Amino acid sequence: MGGQLSCSVPVYFSFSTELLSSFIPRHSMRPTQQLPTLLAVLVLMAAITASGATPQQSPKKTAKADVYKTPHSYIAAYHYLQCTADSMPVPTSTKEVAAIVGQYYAKAQAGQPVTLRVSRPKFHSTATFVCPVAPTTLRSAAVAQERAPWPRAEKAPLEVAILQSKLNKVLAVDKQQYTMRVGAGMRLTELLPAATKAGMSAQIGSLPAYQGLTLGGILSTSAHGSGDRTTSSLADALLEVTWVDGRGRVHVSRPKDPEFKALYGGVGVLGVVTELLLQMTPPTNTQLITVVKKDKNMMDEINRLLKISPHILIHWRPDTGIFKAFLIKQAPKGARATPGVDMTVLPPIDDQATMAAITDMWHTTQGDDSEMSDFLCPQLSEGSLQAAWASVKGKRVANVTAPTNHMAASECDDHCLWNDRRVFNGTAQDAEFTLEFAQLRDWIADVKRAFDVELKESGKASYRCMGLGYMWIRFGQGYDGLTATTSGMTRPVYVQSTWMRSRVGPLYQMRYQFVLDLIEELTLCKYKGRPHWGKNFDRTFTHPRCPVTKLYPRFNQLLALSKRYDPAGMFRTHLFERMVKRGKFELTPQCNALNKCYCS
Repeated sequence: MGGQLSCSVPVYFSFSTELLSSFIPRHSMRPTQQLPTLLAVLVLMAAITASGATPQQSPKKTAKADVYKTPHSYIAAYHYLQCTADSMPVPTSTKEVAAIVGQYYAKAQAGQPVTLRVSRPKFHSTATFVCPVAPTTLRSAAVAQERAPWPRAEKAPLEVAILQSKLNKVLAVDKQQYTMRVGAGMRLTELLPAATKAGMSAQIGSLPAYQGLTLGGILSTSAHGSGDRTTSSLADALLEVTWVDGRGRVHVSRPKDPEFKALYGGVGVLGVVTELLLQMTPPTNTQLITVVKKDKNMMDEINRLLKISPHILIHWRPDTGIFKAFLIKQAPKGARATPGVDMTVLPPIDDQATMAAITDMWHTTQGDDSEMSDFLCPQLSEGSLQAAWASVKGKRVANVTAPTNHMAASECDDHCLWNDRRVFNGTAQDAEFTLEFAQLRDWIADVKRAFDVELKESGKASYRCMGLGYMWIRFGQGYDGLTATTSGMTRPVYVQSTWMRSRVGPLYQMRYQFVLDLIEELTLCKYKGRPHWGKNFDRTFTHPRCPVTKLYPRFNQLLALSKRYDPAGMFRTHLFERMVKRGKFELTPQCNALNKCYCS
């Protein structure tokens, strides 16, 4: 596809000859390097032990704002992207946003093209919808920016990023109706304590598991919680949205309005969301049940668990054949809540033993050393599934009842695996798709087969594992929308892949990356999975043989509303235009290693 140079990668593995049926052909790989021996690993671990590091956690340190922001750029939490802008205003109200947008609309009318995005420092997106221009990935060795070339006859656009960090206030509370009006820049880590203070609870299942997301970002990417055919997303709790269009005019839209449906999952092409009116509930408690199972009859087990609760989050290791299911449901009235409980499915790692050296070696020396894998894989695999939904005063628990706002989402701030360079020096690599529940059994079987045939080589390489991470499975309900990933679906299921990788080595793929690439293409092209608007890399949205726009029957309605409310086209970014025009991969040397293309 585009020649060997375009898809060349610095590491190679040997693919098995068996192909997954009904799928795209693959390329071949051969090993070029050997991993250090087991002795080297033991030396490293001895050095780590001698350093005196302990696994106990200490109180979180204050985040440094300048780590994620420079005078003309803002950086992603996963450190893949650094978005640049000529101007980065920080409004505090809807009125100020309207004035800013109106100002740039006037410039656009006068002949100066403008590209305008809404985001914040430490944003949680891998796709470049969030950037006014199209940057390359951000690497530890250097921060390289790549702007899309503009024809000399055309004027380069003025690049503007409205940072929503100060649109984070509680604007109104109605304790009789249990509603809260809040700014769209409010993070869940701010919403949940505010709800508790107001004597309210979030709706169970409606919020994503990570507290670091903003409400505006959740809305525009149709991010979600989990609930099979019931409450499972922010849209289920939204009563109205206040937003500013491309002329600087303020609107209020409600769930039945076409504009509301275009805002939810519309990646910001309609306008700037500034306020949300949320339907909360009286204070509730949430009951947690944790189940660990082998995946031999996984689909049957899932159907059984869904009869206990529709709100389930699953972590799955196909390489070890084990999955862990977290079931939550509203506790019976009068149930005793355990004090000191926090949701910790994403635990902080501050002051844990330094694993950065081993992590770097695992990902940057890419040979196939069985001794290394035999030693590390059991620890990495078992450690991945040790995460607990909840902890009591820092101690993990499998089953507990606690206030809902303490059980809804977790935050690890600057001490997540993907942020703390001292301990792990890593980042996360996510990919998520939405399927129909009726496809889930076959998809699970194909993923198992990919791990067996490609990773384990049908038993010839049984020592291999994927490292630290897991697959996720969550559940949703259909939505009468335009481009929310659940739009028009009957019984949606969210399938996700999350694996930790080193930040060292700009052109190193993650270890055994080819397995994940295969599963991504399999899910997109065979199952017509709809990619999450924030989690996936740009290559997913520009696949030449599997166009994303065709997955949404009402996509043209979004384009029509965008043209109506943004006549200057300020909110339509480089990636969005490439997707609409069904553009192709960015075929450059090492594009697969940089996640700009698939080498299939």
